[in-house]
Amino acid sequence: MINIAIDGPSGAGKSTIAKIVAKTLGITYLDTGAMYRAVALHVIGCGKNPSLEDDVKPLLSDINLSYIKVNDENQICLNGNNVSEDIRRHEMSKYASEVSKIPAVRLFLVDMQRKIAQSTDVVLDGRDITSYVLPDAKYKFYLTAKDTERAKRRFEELKAKGQEVSYEQILADVRDRDFNDMNREFAPLKKTDDSFEIDSTDMSLQQVVDIILNKVDEVDKNNHLKCKTEQISQVKDINNSVNKQIKSNIKKVKHNWFYKGIANFARWVMGALWVTRIYFKDNFPKNSKAVVICNHYSALDPCVIISKLLGKNGKVVMKDEVTQNTFVANVAKELGGISVKRGEADVNAVKSILGALNKNQPVLIFPEGTRNKQNSKEFLPFKQGVATFAIKAKAPIVPMLYYKKTGIFKRNKLMVGAPFWLDEFYDKKIGDIRDEATQVISDKMQELRREIDILVEECKGSKKRYLRYKKNQSKELCANVSDGR
Repeated sequence: MINIAIDGPSGAGKSTIAKIVAKTLGITYLDTGAMYRAVALHVIGCGKNPSLEDDVKPLLSDINLSYIKVNDENQICLNGNNVSEDIRRHEMSKYASEVSKIPAVRLFLVDMQRKIAQSTDVVLDGRDITSYVLPDAKYKFYLTAKDTERAKRRFEELKAKGQEVSYEQILADVRDRDFNDMNREFAPLKKTDDSFEIDSTDMSLQQVVDIILNKVDEVDKNNHLKCKTEQISQVKDINNSVNKQIKSNIKKVKHNWFYKGIANFARWVMGALWVTRIYFKDNFPKNSKAVVICNHYSALDPCVIISKLLGKNGKVVMKDEVTQNTFVANVAKELGGISVKRGEADVNAVKSILGALNKNQPVLIFPEGTRNKQNSKEFLPFKQGVATFAIKAKAPIVPMLYYKKTGIFKRNKLMVGAPFWLDEFYDKKIGDIRDEATQVISDKMQELRREIDILVEECKGSKKRYLRYKKNQSKELCANVSDGR
């Protein structure tokens, strides 16, 4: 097994060098720095402080890292989303350094890295690969350069990407990160006695690569080529098995088209039979993430809202009981349904909801949790999930209200209120503010209901049907409903 470990400070060229070495030898490159950046990105996205262990540690169980091949290059995915570009923003370097100080984070990622290295030939780069992650690696290198040269490289890289940055600030950040990396309590950056040091200040990339490749034994190179030949034979056997699986999957695809057809038919039926007039539609954000909330009278409410407002890109949260039947479950999935098991922590559902919001998809949630069959003027108690998702995804909440009980062939009226944010809670622990945030949501819905009641009362006796006001009047009304942006 070939394990090549490369350590060094920020901006020394470790990642670039490691990628070239891995490609030359035909082995896997594992960007450990990207893993820490991805963790930092998740923490920041949840509104937490990356330097506080109490903030970061509970989030680790929600993190799933994987790699995909794009243009013959490994790119990192966070919970199914390619974040290779996002993690390379300048500020993420600082955040990655902060999370890397937390022992729980390092233990979490190191365990993942060691398992990969035990199962495949790999090149790893980072800050503690030679000293902590792979102390028994056969090939160890410490790649460094003057801090001014490393800052210059980083400055030119970011400028080429169109980012407005200051060389002086980058130099200061490089020096700060060097200090933090070398002085952290857990697994600090250091050169081990058995690591070969390379100062790349005045060297080209190819010169550095040549030095590393020359250190790799010819025996290992030859053994690797031999293994590759054996793998080719194995691949042929695998291909035969895959071909059989493909034939089996064709039948599944046919089933998918069947359920898509049923879902499209359902949308058409809803449009034809469920007569719904939508007021203040301009308040609904287009091509943007949003947590959409609405009161709930009928089992067909989600289907109507999806077909008439959210579109094919929208998602709707529904209780697990609805999808027990296989046919209903498949149709619901094609309509954007996300099944949630009530009464327990449904991790998969949470990931699906946050994943949709992170992809700029609107997600419909009925905060009452079930249908309000009494049609009272009061809402049922709101569930706390709406607040949790809106805060974690930093998404606007769009309140909507069915005015009076809905039904088939009735003139159903759906009011769209102005969006609002729970940004006053972003920097706080979810557990501490969940009740307060949920009350804010409930108050906004009550406020929307009062505003609609007032408008309906004012419209009585008018020659025109009530609520058919001019657009500017509609917008003015909704602007008073909530503190939208």
